[in-house]
Amino acid sequence: MLYKKTVLDNGITILSEKIKHVGSISIGAWVKAGSRDENAENHGIAHFIEHMLFKGTKSRNKFEIAHFLESRGGMLNAFTSKEYTCFYARALAENLEDSVDIIADIILNSTFDNEEIKKEKGVVLDEIDEILDSPGDLIFDKFYGDLYRDHPLGEPILGSKEDVNKITAEHCRDFIKNQFTPNRIVITASGYLEHDELIKYAEKYFRDVRLGESEQVFTKLPEINKTLNIYQHNSTNQDHYCIGTRTFPFKHKDRLTLLTLNSILSAGMSSRLFQNIREKYGISYSLQSYADFFQDIGDFSVYAATNKKDTDKCIQLIHEELDKLMENPVNETELKTIKALLKSSLVMGLESTTSRMNRLAKLFIYTNEFETIDNVIQQIEKITPKDIQELANRLFVRDNFVTTILKAKE
Repeated sequence: MLYKKTVLDNGITILSEKIKHVGSISIGAWVKAGSRDENAENHGIAHFIEHMLFKGTKSRNKFEIAHFLESRGGMLNAFTSKEYTCFYARALAENLEDSVDIIADIILNSTFDNEEIKKEKGVVLDEIDEILDSPGDLIFDKFYGDLYRDHPLGEPILGSKEDVNKITAEHCRDFIKNQFTPNRIVITASGYLEHDELIKYAEKYFRDVRLGESEQVFTKLPEINKTLNIYQHNSTNQDHYCIGTRTFPFKHKDRLTLLTLNSILSAGMSSRLFQNIREKYGISYSLQSYADFFQDIGDFSVYAATNKKDTDKCIQLIHEELDKLMENPVNETELKTIKALLKSSLVMGLESTTSRMNRLAKLFIYTNEFETIDNVIQQIEKITPKDIQELANRLFVRDNFVTTILKAKE
């Protein structure tokens, strides 16, 4: 597919790709500001702002915002991550202008009404309670807090209840003023659209963006040390735990090798963790490994949930699987299967305009470049058993592993 890029006079970057065989569009405004851009005084504010931008602008109330695209058969939504916030729409191709209009309106013209702030605090506090009641979610907040202790990446995206209760309209406006600058806004779109038409609407509706520039400041990471952290959770019958370590940034040359290694461990029912722990020993229903990447660092982890009597055994088995990757090269047949799974996942993702829009944005945010699927597949094909074994030996150093356990009720 042909990607097109334009930087508006005000500094906003526009990226698009036209897909001729669809009748819809996916469009997102990505702001390179997330929870890691917060400080001790405003934890949780990026996520809270994401909520508040739907609660009223200078020209629309919250119902009119919700109804605007839905009345045309489309949808509007948003999400917050540690490094960016995205406001996105899915709509018929004929509603491209409407989609740009509503996204620009909520980003540029939200009013942060005090009564709405009070009500939305209740919603976010309920969201925090939902995580506290869900050990499968809470364990990741605890793990990241241990893996990135005393660092913004270790803070939960939602913040704490105390954090949320402190937020004011002034805090919201200050964060937007300091973080939502044009050089950190990227608009991406995929579907049946013309790039020039997208530029016309972006220039029209984003013309009032506050001019200026700001840069994300990446706080220095503290040293990682081997730790075991145990937390009590009295509402669950299982232990939940994560075992992991830090790796490298998104742009690192070994990112695809790590993704391949990760797939060997937990991609599908034939993967090693599934077969050698769930199937052979029958001690874990929920078992998965993860590889995540940020601008300046990344991490690898394995999550599992078991009956508390099986926790020590499962942790031992997980480490045994990691040790096997260090000690013995992956056989060619297994590697061929994993490469096929990775390639099919990439190709199937091309069938969704939303996936393509997301991919376009993340590639630009993290690499400032475009990469075709064909090129990614070629790189995956070049990965050898030796590459995977060498990477495992570099990363799986026991002294750098963090273990976080959320204990079942007694």
